[in-house]
Amino acid sequence: MGEYSTFVGPFNFNSIARPIVIADNMEIKPALIHLMHNNQFHVLSHDNPNTHLTTFLEICNTVKIHQVPDEAICLSLVSFLLVGNTKVWLYYFLKNSLTVWDDVVTKFLHKFFPQLKVNKEKQEIFSFYQDYDETLSQAWYIFKGLLRKTPIHGFDESISS
Repeated sequence: MGEYSTFVGPFNFNSIARPIVIADNMEIKPALIHLMHNNQFHVLSHDNPNTHLTTFLEICNTVKIHQVPDEAICLSLVSFLLVGNTKVWLYYFLKNSLTVWDDVVTKFLHKFFPQLKVNKEKQEIFSFYQDYDETLSQAWYIFKGLLRKTPIHGFDESISS
């Protein structure tokens, strides 16, 4: 009877697959994890998923490990970016099913920056106007901020230069 009550199964429930090409020398330093914890994504009303991804990539770009691709570093660190319900969302994927960084980004943005929100942000860009008491440079700065806030806005990129 005791044998039937013993759990036998996988002890790794991580949906992010550990890349096969990782060299034996890959080590994530505690200071790097601490940096990630300072940029965690909570899904609060003021949290912008694009901003968090940008900051995450800035941090990842400071890490270079011999014979370890940048994508492997991003995949290894992304779970430290998430907290609370966002981390629970990551666990809903099958074990080792997330193997490509671009897929993780696409799924993340689809979940936390859905089309309805994209449309709302695009409408804000489309209906932007310069206030009466704003200088042209102030208005241009605000407008460029709106474009950065929604990088998948679909407007001509030459206007944001």
